[in-house]
Amino acid sequence: MNASLTPVVDTNTRSRIFFSLYAAVFCAMIGVGIVIPLLPRYAVTMGATGIWIGTIFSAFALARILFLPVFGRMSDNYGRKKLILIGLSSYAILSAFYLLAGTVYELTALRFFHGMASAMILPIAIAYISDIAPVDEEGKFIGSFVSSIYLGMSFGPFIGGVISDLFSMNAVFFAMAFFSLLALTTSFYYLPDISCKPAIKSSFRDIIFHKALQGPILYQLMYALANGTFMVFLPIVAIQDPEISSSETGLIILVSVISTPVFQHFFSRISDSFRHYHLIGAGVLMIGISLLMVPVTSGIEFYLFSALLLGIGRGLSLPALFALVTCAGREIGQGSASGMVNTSLALGLIIAPLLSGLVMDCSGISMVFYLSGCITLVCTGVFLKLDRRK
Repeated sequence: MNASLTPVVDTNTRSRIFFSLYAAVFCAMIGVGIVIPLLPRYAVTMGATGIWIGTIFSAFALARILFLPVFGRMSDNYGRKKLILIGLSSYAILSAFYLLAGTVYELTALRFFHGMASAMILPIAIAYISDIAPVDEEGKFIGSFVSSIYLGMSFGPFIGGVISDLFSMNAVFFAMAFFSLLALTTSFYYLPDISCKPAIKSSFRDIIFHKALQGPILYQLMYALANGTFMVFLPIVAIQDPEISSSETGLIILVSVISTPVFQHFFSRISDSFRHYHLIGAGVLMIGISLLMVPVTSGIEFYLFSALLLGIGRGLSLPALFALVTCAGREIGQGSASGMVNTSLALGLIIAPLLSGLVMDCSGISMVFYLSGCITLVCTGVFLKLDRRK
């Protein structure tokens, strides 16, 4: 473990960076989460089929694949704050353009540019936090920060469902723009800028095949399939139940996401005391079981239980995952490591919705959850094997 790449910052500066980024990411994720459970329904009103719903969500991920490695390397060389500010500004502007989209083609294009903007925000913020993470406390420090993502995503879908029920879909897009501007203001005034260049210039090939990143990359691919299935296709399952409203669908997503930071707060404190791959494998097992439950249950209480189990699995596995990424980042640069791991997530987010949409059109919505759950369970054994090899 190379500690020399961790910049020397005093306690006050570390706290200022942590809390200013925490507030900014929290606000940005509320804005993003507001639209997630409603976008599939919005696309359906434009005549979107299952494969088109997958395409709309995959466009977001495609942009991330193209730009994450580039922006990650740029943040290592030129600083992180500028990219975060540009990304948040773009978020706010693009939110307004959703009001003008009238076809699935326009909505797909908007999601592509939205994905490009997102490549400047979340992975760079995680790299920023990784820069100042104390040695041997990576899981605790970064795990605590990542809770900002899931807290924001927790409240976002519920708020979006309530706004949609009380007002209209257009009001949801206005709310998304508001929270993006709030995050931009927080970062502009309170976030200091530091630089931490890697000691060794690594090529993209070195980064892709870095041994310490193999497990995190596999996890992100698996997580894209599992989480994408739940977040994108559960609202479609809920549509078939006449007793579940838009706000109740948002509540299910809320439980799924808010349970992650609640349990992550605990697991981040112990993640540095256990074998990282054991924690990841246990969390992935829970995620797989939660997916297999969806097609064999009905009623909001069963969906809520499945959502809770999914959130616990993420809360258990994510602190260990980010600890592995941070240790690798001390050798190749935190921006490069975070960018590459998130690129694999973006790749998964392209393949997963398209695969799931195709399965839905050919075999029905239930088969989407069966396939995703089985693949996730297989990955549990792979992580245990990686632990033995490590």
